[in-house]
Amino acid sequence: MKLKLIAAMLCFAPACALRAQNFDVRIYTQRPPTTITVTAATNAIAWRTCPACADKSDPSLSIASTASGLTLGTGENGGRQTTNDLYVTGSYILKPPADVDAPPFSADFPVHIRALDGQLMITVTMPIEKYVQAVLSAESGDFKQTESLKAMAVAIRTYALRFRGKHSAQGFDFCDTTHCQAMSWNGVTPRIVAAVAATQGQSITYGGAPAETYYHQNCGGAIAAASESWPDNHAPYLVAHADPYCVAAGVLKWQSTISVADIDNALRAAGLSLPAHWTTLEIATRTASGRAQRLRLAGGTPADVPLSASTFRFAVNRALGWNKIRSDLYDVRNAGGQLIFSGRGSGHGVGLCQAGAEEMAREGKSYRDILNFYYPGTELVSARGENWQKQSSERLDLLSTNPQADAAILPIADRILKEDERAIGWQLTFRPQLQLFPTMDAYRDTTGQPGWVAASVRGQTIRLQPLIELKRRAIVESTLRHEFFHLLVESHAKAGAPLWFREGIVLYLSSPDAPPANAVAMTDQQMESSLLHPLSRDNQENAYAAAQNRVSLLVQLRGRQTVLEWLATGIPADVSAGAPQ
Repeated sequence: MKLKLIAAMLCFAPACALRAQNFDVRIYTQRPPTTITVTAATNAIAWRTCPACADKSDPSLSIASTASGLTLGTGENGGRQTTNDLYVTGSYILKPPADVDAPPFSADFPVHIRALDGQLMITVTMPIEKYVQAVLSAESGDFKQTESLKAMAVAIRTYALRFRGKHSAQGFDFCDTTHCQAMSWNGVTPRIVAAVAATQGQSITYGGAPAETYYHQNCGGAIAAASESWPDNHAPYLVAHADPYCVAAGVLKWQSTISVADIDNALRAAGLSLPAHWTTLEIATRTASGRAQRLRLAGGTPADVPLSASTFRFAVNRALGWNKIRSDLYDVRNAGGQLIFSGRGSGHGVGLCQAGAEEMAREGKSYRDILNFYYPGTELVSARGENWQKQSSERLDLLSTNPQADAAILPIADRILKEDERAIGWQLTFRPQLQLFPTMDAYRDTTGQPGWVAASVRGQTIRLQPLIELKRRAIVESTLRHEFFHLLVESHAKAGAPLWFREGIVLYLSSPDAPPANAVAMTDQQMESSLLHPLSRDNQENAYAAAQNRVSLLVQLRGRQTVLEWLATGIPADVSAGAPQ
């Protein structure tokens, strides 16, 4: 049958999204000022009262919110005028009055100021990398490790791409509080600038779209699934799992004693319907990560009223202080009109744990390792301004920046996929995707693989070095054959199947008649360790060769079909942990 290539010239979303990206961010959100001064940092500022108006120039402006809009006072001639909007450009310093208790804002981003409910709404238009710097300054806490800073920079950038327009109804993208992502425009250090620059343009995606990169301070050793905080969110990369890194240096424990009367007042202030004269609080159900899920208010009228634990925590903290109940990972006991909460961790527990990320970095893990651990199944992508385009064949999709030249790989890939499926007796139940990178630098930066690794699998995508490079090395077909076997093996392997076993099967299937590879003898545990954490290229290559020999010998002893079945059922206990005899 003649192969039909259907060219769908689509811009690959992550790459397009990051080009020339700006965000409109509201500043001074928590305590909006009623007056503010704008002073030129050098020479004069340019200002106008409508987008199409001619610019005026002054060394300073004073702005006040009034019932009729904005009242402007210029520093040069003392004139005053009333307007609805003010647009400022140039290098400036915004200084709120002392009662706002907020630092000056010094920048050269375009500013839009308008009156809102007797206060000033101030929004700045920031380039994405400057926004990431400001948020990283506020959200990175006491990070000392470079790799954890870089991981946070990617998470912040991805969050911004995913949730842009969070406040679109109010005319801006983000506020500068923890409701969106907190910002610190005066705390950007050279380390933060370097971490953002080292990851410039990088974000993580799932299914081709920016991932929901939630993060928090401390998970208490147990990462929460997204659905524990947001019941309708079932993102497959935001799942509950243990986090040994978070507690490696000790568990963050906390305790709060709060009177029933104070809690009752806080809950009623939040508009919650409560039983009259309730006396006790109990945890009715817990989530998969062990967090309180449903609470029960008892001892009043009616006698038993359920309440969401997250609703409870937010209501209490909003009224009594945000550190009163630091997480939903707690026990509670009632003691004579008081409730004593004993818990661990801080925050909602979903996504990246900052304490765990810092420990991973301290142990030598890269920022890619950190992102892989906290957002499993996502892909790190690098936006360099390439125009990624999508083409499709009978069985495959191809992403590339050079569609005319790279389309030549599709008929080859279709043929090899069919051959692999026929050889193993299984079929893929999804459409795999090939991604051909335009340069070796783009391949290395995005995948984290060294140049001697021709391809890697991420989810349902095979990421390949440039086609011209694969052709130069005469490895186009062998690389595709190997990676399609990877997809087939991974789609049939049970969770926890050893990496050495999966890799050994792929190598055996790729070259079933090959003589034993030249390898130093290794136990299963040594192979597993060297593949997960190679000490060197030689160490990793030897582990691959040893795994291939091990599987080949198992096939000789037990039969090919039996060994393949072990992918789904597990390796039997009677198979030696060392090389078979």
